[in-house]
Amino acid sequence: MLTTIERIKSIFPMAVHRSEEASSDVRWYQAQDGTVFGLPKLELTERERQLLEWFATPLLTRLDPRQAKWQDRLLTDAYRFDRPFRLMSLVLHYQDPEALEQFLDVLADFMPEAEIVLMTRSHVEIIETDQFVELTEFEDVLRAIASDCYVEAHVVYSARPLGDLAPLYHQHQALLPLAKLSTKAYPASQLLYHYLLQRHETFDVRPRLTAPVVASLDKTTIDLLEALFANSLNVSHTAKALFMHRNTLNYRLDRLYEATGYDARQFYDAGLLQLIVTLHKSE
Repeated sequence: MLTTIERIKSIFPMAVHRSEEASSDVRWYQAQDGTVFGLPKLELTERERQLLEWFATPLLTRLDPRQAKWQDRLLTDAYRFDRPFRLMSLVLHYQDPEALEQFLDVLADFMPEAEIVLMTRSHVEIIETDQFVELTEFEDVLRAIASDCYVEAHVVYSARPLGDLAPLYHQHQALLPLAKLSTKAYPASQLLYHYLLQRHETFDVRPRLTAPVVASLDKTTIDLLEALFANSLNVSHTAKALFMHRNTLNYRLDRLYEATGYDARQFYDAGLLQLIVTLHKSE
């Protein structure tokens, strides 16, 4: 099965992946699954540019230095947070180009401490650290914007105690098509659960999305998780069943949370972990 970049190169042999070395004369695009690729500006005809924009969106490259820095951090695998952070990925739909400026102004007023990064004219990333706005208030703001500015924003979010930024960004790009309602912020763990149950043309994406969990699934971890599931996420009952002190169990669950980004004591995360364990054992 061909990957997205392999399919693109079969049409445009001069295409380069975001991870490859490229000159400054490259125009960058983002495919619908989040894959970022570039094509030499001088070799693209107007007809080819129109064809490209049927299935890919031009990345904004004329950014101020701060925006450019965060865009690069989202697209590469080099940046890691050593403190709590939350990433919110938004896909925008609007008719009037001025609505985008209004939308960004409202977000900046509502979230003055957040980094708001415009990736394309229909795609915004919001990065919060340490303190996060209330999701119910955020959804209220989205409803107000939808009413006043005629902008729809489909949202996926993930909170982490620490970890790499880029893999989370790429996971969100695969999950955003499942965020159906424009006034609701969907937890990525909930959408990933549904994603893993679906049939896909490109199964190479699934191992990439579940890699942090699978890497942590040794026999001890699987036994611990299965005991937690069997005891309805009750830590005290699970510790007793495993002949383990409650604090020891919480410590191990904390380490698993830091390694995978999923807290087995929370409903959505526990459901996703149970599914990944089941899939892992059946392979």
